[in-house]
Amino acid sequence: MEMDIRRTCLHSEKQETSLYELGNSYFNDLVNRSMIQPTDIDTNGNAEGCRVHDMVLDLICSLSSEENFVTILDDTRRKIPNSEIKVRRLSIQNTKIDVDTTRMEHMRSLTIFTSDVVGKVLDISSFQVLRVLDLEGCKNVSDVGYVGNLLHLRYLGLKDTHVKDLPMEIGKLQFLLTLDLRGTKIEVLPSSVVQLRRLMCLYVDDDMKLPSGIGNLTSLEVLDELRLSGVDLDFVKELGRLTKLRVLRLDCDDFDESLGKALEESISSIYKLDSLDVYVVAGLINCLSEDWVPPPQLRRLAFPSNLSWFETLPSWINPSSLPLLSYLDITLFEVRSEVIQLLGTLPALVYLEIRDYSVYKEAHEVEAPVLSSGAALFPCATECRFIGIGAVPSMFPQGAAPRLKRLWFAFPAKWISRENFNLGMRHLPSLQQVTVEFIRKGASHQEMEEAKAALRAAAEDHPNRPALKFW
Repeated sequence: MEMDIRRTCLHSEKQETSLYELGNSYFNDLVNRSMIQPTDIDTNGNAEGCRVHDMVLDLICSLSSEENFVTILDDTRRKIPNSEIKVRRLSIQNTKIDVDTTRMEHMRSLTIFTSDVVGKVLDISSFQVLRVLDLEGCKNVSDVGYVGNLLHLRYLGLKDTHVKDLPMEIGKLQFLLTLDLRGTKIEVLPSSVVQLRRLMCLYVDDDMKLPSGIGNLTSLEVLDELRLSGVDLDFVKELGRLTKLRVLRLDCDDFDESLGKALEESISSIYKLDSLDVYVVAGLINCLSEDWVPPPQLRRLAFPSNLSWFETLPSWINPSSLPLLSYLDITLFEVRSEVIQLLGTLPALVYLEIRDYSVYKEAHEVEAPVLSSGAALFPCATECRFIGIGAVPSMFPQGAAPRLKRLWFAFPAKWISRENFNLGMRHLPSLQQVTVEFIRKGASHQEMEEAKAALRAAAEDHPNRPALKFW
């Protein structure tokens, strides 16, 4: 889908419909017609890719060749077969190729999967109508000074190359939609980057410094990963002008109160925000306060560092403030039963990862949460990871978590000696995999063996016989 957007194959007649929404609708239509099969389904149920039947693939390749849609040079074909054909879309997958560059003046798309072609066989600067340039993984690429003259570029992919600098002329690429700089050696982006008014996706590393004026990139929908450490107040406020952002990943170390307040206001104004990742290396997370109002469309919220934490669950994580939240990754200093009870009421929650910091860093004892019955808890959850939390399957009341497929919980082996301790999991009808964080501390050898045997027996007793793993 993103490749179609790069080539501007997608056109939306409705101004309020984004190209990503349109592309998703086309993708789902093809799935419903059984023309493609979705693959690599993520925790939100979204497909990361697709595959087709061999017969359909043969048909696609045949039509592509007949219509001169794409030319592929690989181990089986190292030379462009028809000398009369003008190459428009070229994919190079082998270093030993025979290419006539005089037939490439009309080329619109170039994707290279090998390092020894750029600059030796191809002179990319001569491809003046190029729209897509994907050099991902080409380690020998270090100089891309020519890209400032490729005025028709929609996509520039330099991921995992050795490029050190972008030319100042990058600002002339007024049609550029995607710029991927992850894994390069670039430290500072040129000031002209903020002139890319149509840019929709900007992928950078957290050690890259962006220029002031980022608020001018009002078409941005994806900003990944922006480091805010060391920036000034005006830079943080400019984020609020990026009202079309759907995906935002931030690195927020060393925040003071004024920067935190500005960040809260900026994120709150991004009303279309769908996914927010906030990375704080270590310590108390103080960049989002208790009275923050999150964007109501938020579906993913992640604080992925297990060395940073909230003292308690922020009050804005609740069903009324985040009715669409389907993915949550968070660390609390201490996780109590009432926290899990509240999280279970999030109506759209599909994936939960929650960590108890005190167990890991303060050597606190693992606690077994107790949930009250009543309203159905975790109605949509398919995966729950309770790290350092004794959320055994029997914690879930009858009728809770009807779709839960994967469960992770901590289990101190010494608990097996508790009278009438319940490890049953038959009441979780969809369970397929159970991972036990097996804690040996304070347990005898006999208790450890009995605990493992009891867990295996509980898994065997389940109709699905879920896979049991000890971690």
